[in-house]
Amino acid sequence: MDRVEIFKNLTRIFFCLSVLLLASISWGIPNGGYSRPELLIQPEELKDFIDRKDPHIRIIDIREKVKYLSGHIPGAVNIWRPDITDKDHPIPGMMAPQSQIEEVMGRLGIGLSHTLILYSDGPDAARLWWILAYYGFPIGQMKLLDGQLEGWKAKGYPTEVIPPQVSPAPFKLPGKRKSNEPLLCTLPEVKEALKDSKKVVLDVRASKEYLGEEKLSGAVRAGRIPGVKWIEWKEVLIKEGPYKGYWKSAEEIRKLFSDIGVTPDKEIYIY
Repeated sequence: MDRVEIFKNLTRIFFCLSVLLLASISWGIPNGGYSRPELLIQPEELKDFIDRKDPHIRIIDIREKVKYLSGHIPGAVNIWRPDITDKDHPIPGMMAPQSQIEEVMGRLGIGLSHTLILYSDGPDAARLWWILAYYGFPIGQMKLLDGQLEGWKAKGYPTEVIPPQVSPAPFKLPGKRKSNEPLLCTLPEVKEALKDSKKVVLDVRASKEYLGEEKLSGAVRAGRIPGVKWIEWKEVLIKEGPYKGYWKSAEEIRKLFSDIGVTPDKEIYIY
């Protein structure tokens, strides 16, 4: 067999292995072994909803206005952190009251019958998910975009710079329920949790914040609560490759937390 034929055969083998590898990766990402996989949506699924002009979905971009106007997923409306922060609370960054959230959502023409697709360029999409869930918006009607905006763009899907035309609509959340109360903890509960071996207080901020080397705007002072566990929130996301920014598999995430003593048999208090 001459060198040309050897090269051709090697090329074929390499191509087949590449296809198999990519197939296994694409299978692994949307099917990551999660207990609630329906809370995530893949870019391909969202693209299909948009192409079909599905009237039941509303896409929310949770980023600064200037970033939103520089390019967002077609049809997405914009909410930014000050919109969901209590404007009247003496402590900065507190959860906005229900009436404020209702005003924001209603102004954007969102209703309780819609399925919400949330994305950001950091943890703020999950924060809006948490606030809406706490005030009773149906959890099954909220999905986080896996890979966020970068995952969408990596697929070659389009973005736009002009905000969509929306008609304001009345919006009323069901309100706090007994089943949703564990989504928010109080300061006394956190203090008690620090003394209980069956409970874990978990700091998920950046390393420099945890070590007290950096204090973000709005923080009262640098440092951490004594005795907490720590893992940066980004650790649950894939760091490199074609799925950069997507959630790691459930098995990987479980191990990450298990290694620092955060296990399913414990109550977890996150900040």
